Amino acid sequence: MRFDFIVIGGGIAGLSSAAALSHHGKVALLEREAQPCHHSSGRSAAIFVRSYGNDTVRALTAISERAFAADAAAGHETLGRRRGILIVARKDGDPGAPAHGRERIPAEAAAAHMPLLRPERLSHAWLEADARDIDVHAMHMGYMKTLKANGGSLLTGFDAQAAIRREGLWHVSDGVRTVAAPVAINAAGAWADAVGVMFGAAPKGIRPLRRSAALIDPPAGSAIDDWPMVVDVEESVYFKPEAGKLMVSPADCTPSPPCDSWADDMDIAVAIDRYQDLTGQEVRRVTHTWAGLRSYVADESPLIGADAAVAGFIWLAALGGFGVQTAPAAGAVAAALASRSTLPEGVTPALLRAVDPARAGCTGPA
Repeated sequence: MRFDFIVIGGGIAGLSSAAALSHHGKVALLEREAQPCHHSSGRSAAIFVRSYGNDTVRALTAISERAFAADAAAGHETLGRRRGILIVARKDGDPGAPAHGRERIPAEAAAAHMPLLRPERLSHAWLEADARDIDVHAMHMGYMKTLKANGGSLLTGFDAQAAIRREGLWHVSDGVRTVAAPVAINAAGAWADAVGVMFGAAPKGIRPLRRSAALIDPPAGSAIDDWPMVVDVEESVYFKPEAGKLMVSPADCTPSPPCDSWADDMDIAVAIDRYQDLTGQEVRRVTHTWAGLRSYVADESPLIGADAAVAGFIWLAALGGFGVQTAPAAGAVAAALASRSTLPEGVTPALLRAVDPARAGCTGPA
């Protein structure tokens, strides 16, 4: 099967890049699972927060925001309600720091926004009122619609086992099927280093880190839909409304091999204990638990760009915990580099240097 581009990995960034590339040629999107967004993309807190991450992540977030706005103008809304986020500071704890778009508010005002908080335990909070829910399913379906409308193909159950370059084409095989294209994009998430090695690239020191979460029942009779997300300044716990319940996480970052991750019981117990300490609410029942892997390199900026030593091989990896909100930008940048087309508005030479897989300091222990 001959294509113009191969994208390995059907997470939200891989979907974004495949959709963008489909305007420039025939695309094969290879996904090892039965459907896209099976791993981290489908297990995200899915909230758009402008202040998250380092300068590089925030620059990508700003570019993504324009893409989300363009989607909305075209009738495809992927950003949901304005949920807001409260970053709460405990008394005698880390006070946190101001950031663009954040307002410092007293503990009583924080409790007015989130009735579960105990103001006597807080010094103050930082409110980012414009934080919004992200509809990951709508993003997924929108990218798939674009890909298929432009003649692209999604090949599921495709566990790439070999990649060989012959006569200017990459031949990628799962042992049964083989696809060929001059350019391949590595959007394999936690498996990105292994995929890179398969293509002959040097590993980048990508570290998958497990993040666990649980759903709990909210207090009986609570109208929770408009409550904000809450995270403490130390990032030791967060919670937010989710499908009529509360999602709670200990914000753990536990090193893990690439895998179909699951929640550790102790991590969930820690999350519940921290939630109870912050709110004074007793948790009587955990209804569901899960975990996903967030992948980083040492400087915590993504890897987006051509491999310096391997022809026709593009990295789109190490998106950290920001993969969903930066996916429109990250995918579009990778697609533009792969197709040698115009970069998205807002992409500067400094940003390209910051995400270049060949940059100094991006590899090694994080």
